[in-house]
Amino acid sequence: MNFRAHIIAAAILSFVLAPFPAEGQNQERQPILIDTDIGTGIDDAFALLLALGSDVLEVRGVTAVGDPAKNRAMLLCRFLTMTGRRSTRVAVGAEPQPTRAITDQSKYHYHPDPLFDRTTKPQKEPAHEFLLAGLKQQPGKVTLVALGSLTNIAKLLESNADAPKLIQRIVVMESNIALDAAAARKVFDSHVPLVVISMEACRDLTLDEAQVERVLSPGTALTRQVQTLYQMWDRSGPPLGEALAVAYCSGDHRYMTVEGRAVSLDNAGKISESKDAPKAQIVTRVDAAAFKDSYVKHIASLISPADRPSKLIDQGGMPHRVHVAEDFDNDIERFWWMSGKAETKLLPPGAGTSGNQRACRGVLTHDFDDLLMVSRQMYSAVIFNPVPGPPMGPRTHLSFRYWLKGTDTIRVQIYSLTNGYHRQLVVKDLPQEKWGDATVDMTEARRPDGTGGPLRENERIDDIQFYIVPDAQIIIDDIVLYDAAAKDANDEKRPFPKRILFSGLFDTGKQGEHWPGAFEIVPDAGNFWKAAKSVQNGSKGPPWLRIGLRGQRTLGDKTELSFRYKATGAKDVLVRLVNTSTGANKAATLKSLKAVEWADATIAFDTNDLTSIDEVHLLLRESEELLVDDFLLYEPGR
Repeated sequence: MNFRAHIIAAAILSFVLAPFPAEGQNQERQPILIDTDIGTGIDDAFALLLALGSDVLEVRGVTAVGDPAKNRAMLLCRFLTMTGRRSTRVAVGAEPQPTRAITDQSKYHYHPDPLFDRTTKPQKEPAHEFLLAGLKQQPGKVTLVALGSLTNIAKLLESNADAPKLIQRIVVMESNIALDAAAARKVFDSHVPLVVISMEACRDLTLDEAQVERVLSPGTALTRQVQTLYQMWDRSGPPLGEALAVAYCSGDHRYMTVEGRAVSLDNAGKISESKDAPKAQIVTRVDAAAFKDSYVKHIASLISPADRPSKLIDQGGMPHRVHVAEDFDNDIERFWWMSGKAETKLLPPGAGTSGNQRACRGVLTHDFDDLLMVSRQMYSAVIFNPVPGPPMGPRTHLSFRYWLKGTDTIRVQIYSLTNGYHRQLVVKDLPQEKWGDATVDMTEARRPDGTGGPLRENERIDDIQFYIVPDAQIIIDDIVLYDAAAKDANDEKRPFPKRILFSGLFDTGKQGEHWPGAFEIVPDAGNFWKAAKSVQNGSKGPPWLRIGLRGQRTLGDKTELSFRYKATGAKDVLVRLVNTSTGANKAATLKSLKAVEWADATIAFDTNDLTSIDEVHLLLRESEELLVDDFLLYEPGR
């Protein structure tokens, strides 16, 4: 990804190109759309706090219900923008709307932020059309969470005959049904699966001042905005009834008693049981003390990574997969250095003997996180863009070498293409003015407000970033982002590579542009995602894979090549390391290929008389076929 494309992805893609992320993203999270009358009372703000701070929920959009709906929508736009969630879009309920006053919190939307275009604006389409578009992104998988009257949802159901089939379920507050009883009856009669949070269940769900203080204690962008609304509300004892509705969506029902009942509504919006009515799930009772304690502990834990530094970990043995490797020695990949300059003098010990001809020294830059970090503040940073944004595994670790002066702290940050935001972790008490080795567990990284959850399997990432204070110095070398071997992988005896020369996963990017050579990238056929498939060598030649290394790779005395393969009709394969400039090469035969779906292979080469290569050839016989994945060229560790 070039710089222009990166800026689009980091700052615009997730909320300008479409109001909702593409289908298939964040599939592990429960997608929800929230319909709220925020501004009347404080309960909806505390519910949004839980929804946006959840590791298992994905808020796909928020709609405003209850006149003045436009003012509520602007309140939401300010709230979401100031909490670093510009990608979460807002829509206004179409008129007519039931009237509900915004009282003490009215100044939150009547503020320079929304008035002078510092925030996002509501979508042009009305709420019911916005909701329909969101449901169509993931048919049958999205939950609607109704935190106000059911006006917008009734219009949604009226506007499209297929809408009921698109909704996974609707979570309704019994206390809000009477606000628009006619709309509520349409919703109850729609046969959409319903969950009703009863008024009885919401009894005693108010926080005392000590609990409120703990909830607001993280002092992050998210909790500060809730604190602002709470100050304007100017009362004590915020209720958590609406937060209970959000908690239900997360799948954690430990504190709830849920009963299936056939219910209907009368003209006044009162619920009654009826044998002929559709069955709904009713949350009838809640362990109030336990739920409040769980809510408080979770929100209070959402602190900035800077306030909870990470510890260095062991590098471990041979990685399960190497997603990204960068030693800053190759000029082709220099195009992807987003911040930093070449360092050729102050290099790690042993540099110059086999590779390690260059490192990267940090230069001043703004933070790439323009959502939650201060965009005008400068840092000294090394930032590498691992084109073309690989998908992660379940155990993402990051290894690197560093040299510091003027600080003992590095903030390590990574961008999620899938989610459209950055996560970070902070390492402190590092030695200065000498080279050190560091490995961190990137699943500990969180957004600057403690939210976002850990990196997930299949989540695509982009920039790998190292920040320090602006007046200090940093040099980075030998970046390796990898999926660590499972702790119970007792059969993995190989040490971590001394130096990684090239990693080819073929999961993203184009053959030729990002993965040079002669082979075909085939989707949905790899050991993980995609794979490289053998092709004919010219018009008459036997099948082969010619894998280009994007430039010359300097070798040590010993070189190993590991990959995963799936062979069809092949019993052995000739593997050749090639320097196309000099014609020098080194060959070895991988024999007795396993006739299984996927197998692992490692080949060792004595390369003391081969200084560098730029291609690897895998040669087959006629009618043979080979799929290759997780292709790793490296200097073995001790």
